[in-house]
Amino acid sequence: MAISDLLTVSNRHQFPLPDFQNGDEIRFPGALVSALLDRFTKPGDVVFDPFVGLGTTFFVCEQRGRLPYGIEADRQRYEWVRERITAKHHLICGDSAELTAFDLPEMDFCITSPPYMPHWHKWNPLYNGDPDYDGYDVYLKRMQEIYGRICKRMKTDAYLVVQADNLTSEQFSPLVWDLGRALSEVMTLEGEIMVNWSDAVENGNPFTQCLVFRNTGA
Repeated sequence: MAISDLLTVSNRHQFPLPDFQNGDEIRFPGALVSALLDRFTKPGDVVFDPFVGLGTTFFVCEQRGRLPYGIEADRQRYEWVRERITAKHHLICGDSAELTAFDLPEMDFCITSPPYMPHWHKWNPLYNGDPDYDGYDVYLKRMQEIYGRICKRMKTDAYLVVQADNLTSEQFSPLVWDLGRALSEVMTLEGEIMVNWSDAVENGNPFTQCLVFRNTGA
């Protein structure tokens, strides 16, 4: 069934921002994760985040009775989150593209906000800026590879939500649309959830988009 929905949730962050971020807010808010858990999961479900970042998915899942698993490539962020969660052995420091090497269970749901890349940049966040892997097309291909591997660890018909913004800081970069096209090659795009932030936004978009995919096994 196609999904088209509009949510309004708080964009206030209930969890602390680490000092090493120097005020740089990169997280999706816990209220959004909570709303999506209500929509797509039940207590006891296993939830996977391939780009854990600063741990919002873990924190909310542990509050809401879900079992979080995830991967974070940045050692500093990994250690900061690990100190603050109960399921420490569910968090892996590594590259999500290598998840087949990790001992992970079958997942009921996947949610993340991946590293963003504007189309005019060369620096590829999925390769930590390695110049051998410059370019937006390489970024999209890598995202496609990562999600192809994630689907092998998801239950059949499980949902996978990717939260992203079209980027507007210098030029207009249609990241959401490009991710939708690229990731549709490895899973089924069911629709989108538009999310309005209930609180004022000083910088950035007043809304965000959540692409909803399903692991059909095709």
